[in-house]
Amino acid sequence: MARTKSPRCFAPVALAVIVALAPALAAAQDFPGFTPGQAAKSFKAVDTDGRPVSFPGDFERRVVLLDFWATWCGPCVGEVPGLVAAYSQYHAKGFDVLGISLDQAKALEGLLAFEEKTGMPWRQIYDGRDWQSRIARFYGIQAIPDPILVDGDTGRIIAAGDSLRGSSLEPSLAKAMKAKGLLP
Repeated sequence: MARTKSPRCFAPVALAVIVALAPALAAAQDFPGFTPGQAAKSFKAVDTDGRPVSFPGDFERRVVLLDFWATWCGPCVGEVPGLVAAYSQYHAKGFDVLGISLDQAKALEGLLAFEEKTGMPWRQIYDGRDWQSRIARFYGIQAIPDPILVDGDTGRIIAAGDSLRGSSLEPSLAKAMKAKGLLP
């Protein structure tokens, strides 16, 4: 008489698959994601110069990149040269950046020195709360760098994530600015 396998024989394999996929499944459920056309969350804050920031209201007639980042994040630092180049190329035509720093407490002096050293002329918001940053939590940020491109007039998300990083940044930005009528 042949023995048939009971479902319990697959239990260790099924358990291993569930354990392996659990972090990805949890992240997919917890992380809201950002899709084009979705409304960006409005907020008020104070930048590192002590000036009030009202997002997106302060960015009318602009395309603005919310840049969630930190000076301690290697991939974030790696994105800075490309972002500085894009800012230099497109700022006068209607592009802006608003940095949301996830740097730790007592890191303001280092953040300001980093901005100066790397030529980052845009506004930064820093509350010294690292991953507990009020705006990062408000947006559900789970990893950095996490760029989000927003139409300052409508407050709607244009693009987010990898399409705004590395060599993809400039073409994505040019496309968004053309669609808004800021570029020919």
